[in-house]
Amino acid sequence: MPSSPNPRVSRPPPDALPSRLETLLESLTDRHLADRLTHVHRAAAVAIDRLGHLSIAKYEPTSLESDGGADLALWETMAPAIGDTLVGVNQLVSAIHQQFPPPARAASTTDTGWAPPPASSDERLAQEVEVVLHATAERLSKRVSELGQQMRKPEVVSDRWTLMAKLQAFRADFRVRIGDLVYLTAAAFEDVRREDVVPGYVHQVGARSALRGAAADLRRSLQGRLERATKAEAPSRPALARQMAESVSAFITLPASVALRTPQKHHVLTFRANLQEAAGQGELAADVLPSLVEPVLSFLDEAMDEVTRTWLIVHDRELWASCGAKLEQADMHLTLGSPGAARVLADAVETAAALYGRSAPFDGFLRKARQEAAEGLDEANSLGLLERFRERLAALPFS
Repeated sequence: MPSSPNPRVSRPPPDALPSRLETLLESLTDRHLADRLTHVHRAAAVAIDRLGHLSIAKYEPTSLESDGGADLALWETMAPAIGDTLVGVNQLVSAIHQQFPPPARAASTTDTGWAPPPASSDERLAQEVEVVLHATAERLSKRVSELGQQMRKPEVVSDRWTLMAKLQAFRADFRVRIGDLVYLTAAAFEDVRREDVVPGYVHQVGARSALRGAAADLRRSLQGRLERATKAEAPSRPALARQMAESVSAFITLPASVALRTPQKHHVLTFRANLQEAAGQGELAADVLPSLVEPVLSFLDEAMDEVTRTWLIVHDRELWASCGAKLEQADMHLTLGSPGAARVLADAVETAAALYGRSAPFDGFLRKARQEAAEGLDEANSLGLLERFRERLAALPFS
């Protein structure tokens, strides 16, 4: 349901920093520290940009026909992407070591020598930042070595899906670790939100919100056709299987599906192949489609619950609060007899669209509310929508 971003909007430079992060860095009194930290943050932004825009989705199989193995052509195609990704991470590690040289290791682990305590809170925070940077650089370097080792294992490179799953998992891990680096080194100086300072984080959250909404629509489509299949005769059920397969194909081609993890995409493609096989039959017994579809409905629920827990808890709570504030405004407009109530309610419905997929009852309310808002709201309709909106908003599961 959420609208897609405009693909024509030009991308910022890869080393661009969020405005909140730039403001924070400019406010630091220790300008030497600020300059060094800015250099590291820009290197982090470049690495995150490479991990985000070098989408591996184009290398993934779009069907199960390629399950036989990862051939040399695929490896040669992927090699530049792997290499460029590692260059970004290694350049960040180099930037950290250049701007914040790691302390020399003591000759003996039992005699580390005496170090004076920080002279001020600023010095204490600077030391805290250096510890975070050095620890992250060490862990990133270790993960780069682990990626190289994984890419040389026969059991990985001999299976296309395993190869893609490993690569995607490493890329996601790199991006999370680099994002944590930026967030912690910014939060040391001011109380900030992750989405305000970590480059690309808002886009990542938006992609997961879009995926959740698309999965909710797919689930609704499958559920509806499954219900029709229980009432249909055996010769009519293959047509329903074909329609389900077409719905799955449409879901896979959506930009939102790029956010699926590779094992999840494999699961979806296996399901589509099974539906296509069923669609080719002359007739289907009553238990065939339920046996195919019901496990996938559970899979979609579990996968999107994971997306919500991992990415969207803060996102959803902020939208929930924003919608609540808009409903309060609408109530005040109605009390004063102001026509602004319809405008604010329509705005609240659009804001809530990013919650689509969180709860099936709320999804049903949203679909109807968008239709009501599009048709126009008079005072009576506004009051009714306000009451239902508050009820549904309060019932959203945030526990």
